[in-house]
Amino acid sequence: MNDLTAIPAATQAPTHHIPAELLLDYAAGSLAEPWSLVVACHLSLCPHCRAELAAIERVAGAMLDDVPPQSLKSSGFAAIEARLGDQEPAPARKAASGRRGGGIPAPLREYLKDGIDRIDWRWSGAGLHSWALPVPKARGGMVSLLKIAPGAAMPLHTHRGEEMTLVLSGGFTDEGGAFTRGDVEIADGNTEHRPVAMNDGPCICLAVTDAPLNFRGSFGWVLNQWARLSS
Repeated sequence: MNDLTAIPAATQAPTHHIPAELLLDYAAGSLAEPWSLVVACHLSLCPHCRAELAAIERVAGAMLDDVPPQSLKSSGFAAIEARLGDQEPAPARKAASGRRGGGIPAPLREYLKDGIDRIDWRWSGAGLHSWALPVPKARGGMVSLLKIAPGAAMPLHTHRGEEMTLVLSGGFTDEGGAFTRGDVEIADGNTEHRPVAMNDGPCICLAVTDAPLNFRGSFGWVLNQWARLSS
C-alpha cells in the first residue's frame, strides 16, 4: 500500500502557521505556483489561517471600495487584454477543507494525475525518499513530496535560499520544535537543522525550495555534490 493512502483525513488543528506576509502575497496572487501550492494545501488543513486569509481579503476589499474609479482609454483595454492573453492560467486556489481522497489536500490531488499509487519514489538517502511534482523549476522553485522512515533523520543542513515544508502525515522534530499534520516550517539561510521523523509511522511532507540545501558534517561535501548532480 502506498503510504499516501494512509494519510488521516482529520487530526488536531495545526499549531505552526503561514506568516502574515505570505498570506498577503497569496491573497494578492503574487506567489509563484510552487509556493502557492504549499500555502493552499496548508489552508485546506488549517481553520486558523483560513480565517486570517478571509480577514486579509475583507480589508483589501474595503480598501478597493475607497478607490475612486478611473477612466481608461480604449487602447488601455487592448493592452490589458494582450497581456492577459500571454499569461498561462493560474492554478486553482482551493482552501476548502480537504477531507476526501484519503486526507490528501485537494490542491495537491490535482498534481497526482497518475494516482497516488503510481508515485515513483526516488531514494534520496538512508530512510529518505522523494518525488518531484510536475511543476517547472522556472516557476519559482522546486516542489517535492518527501517520505522519511520512522525514526530516520535527514542530514544536518543549512539553506542557500528559502524552504517551506508542510507535514501531510506523521511528524518530525528538529531545532524548531515538533511538527505534525498541517504544520508548516519555514527555513532560510539562518536555519541549521536536522529533522528527525517521529516513530509513529513515515513522515510525509510537501516541501518547496528555491535553492539547493547545504549539507554539513563529515559527508556534507559528498551530499552537496550529489544534490547538484541530481537537481
